[in-house]
Amino acid sequence: MQLKLITPERQVLDTEVEEVYAPGVAGEFGVLPGHITFMTALAVGVLRYKSQGREHFVSVSGGFVEVLNDTVTVLADTAEQAEEIDAERAKRAEERARAALGQIELATPEQFDLQSALSRALNRLQVSTRHSGRAATP
Repeated sequence: MQLKLITPERQVLDTEVEEVYAPGVAGEFGVLPGHITFMTALAVGVLRYKSQGREHFVSVSGGFVEVLNDTVTVLADTAEQAEEIDAERAKRAEERARAALGQIELATPEQFDLQSALSRALNRLQVSTRHSGRAATP
């Protein structure tokens, strides 16, 4: 089947795959050839796919996934393949978000934005460690 991954900035992937696992808003789901047609919203998480027997990892956040006629189309707000992620930059983003969260009152729009930034940074770190073989740090 075909996997197409597109963000507002670029087409990240257009490749043949054996399977896809994605973070839907209702939980992770898997797609194999012959899957039924469906559409769902995408959450922050790891999109994992197998191509030519190898697993690949992509950090994604927000958007939609459509499965139609053995094509998985992912329209993501952001997407970075594991080898594209600068782990040190992601770690600094995590630290900034944690520090800022400690300085604000709870239940504010700013808190929601910072929680989202923290989730994205942690997700990027998780994906980058899968590519490099390093152990993830919480």
